[in-house]
Amino acid sequence: MKLSNKEIQPYRIWYQYLQTALNDKKHSKNVNRNYYKDWHLNLVKELTFNQWIKTHEHLFIEKEPEIKLFDSKRTPNTILVEIPISLNVAQVRDNIGKVIKGKIAKSQTHHRFKIQSNRPLQTEFFDYFLWSYQFRQLNKYTNEEIWVKVDEKVKERQKKVATQITNNFRKTGKGIRPRILTGWSSTKDDNNRKILISRNILKAQNILTNVCKGIFPGSY
Repeated sequence: MKLSNKEIQPYRIWYQYLQTALNDKKHSKNVNRNYYKDWHLNLVKELTFNQWIKTHEHLFIEKEPEIKLFDSKRTPNTILVEIPISLNVAQVRDNIGKVIKGKIAKSQTHHRFKIQSNRPLQTEFFDYFLWSYQFRQLNKYTNEEIWVKVDEKVKERQKKVATQITNNFRKTGKGIRPRILTGWSSTKDDNNRKILISRNILKAQNILTNVCKGIFPGSY
């Protein structure tokens, strides 16, 4: 089983925030390395998400529970059922439900790395926050200049998406019109731009703090 592009997108954002935290003097010391042990943080620091996910996609896939037979040893989140071998299959089928009623069909978390959000995720917003934060860390741009830099990245991405859709349509005859990326202000007012960037940076800082703890995106 593989994740679809839509399913994998939130994990890409999570990864990029964690990668930023690991390479950030302020946040790197606060990363919960035990929680992220299976992510192999030495790789997260260096690899792109597309490179890393090839060997780590299983961390985010909900495993389907399987019924197995065991001679004696019990594994976590299972129950052992003793069935007399004198019973035939029909008798087992007719009676096993009564025996295990109330013992199964309980909610279980089959992987640790769950998105934790109390609102629908619009992933482009998280990019805007992170880009604003990353430009601020360079210590050479004003908020107005950061707005221009982020605006350039927004337009660059929209152009790339439009090109991909056009190419796919030419190959398959199927496609949709490019969606205009939301969440980005087109205001020309410098003061509003300053406020927007300040808010983006603050939200990015809050998300980075959450990510260090193993929470994405959490409250921001």
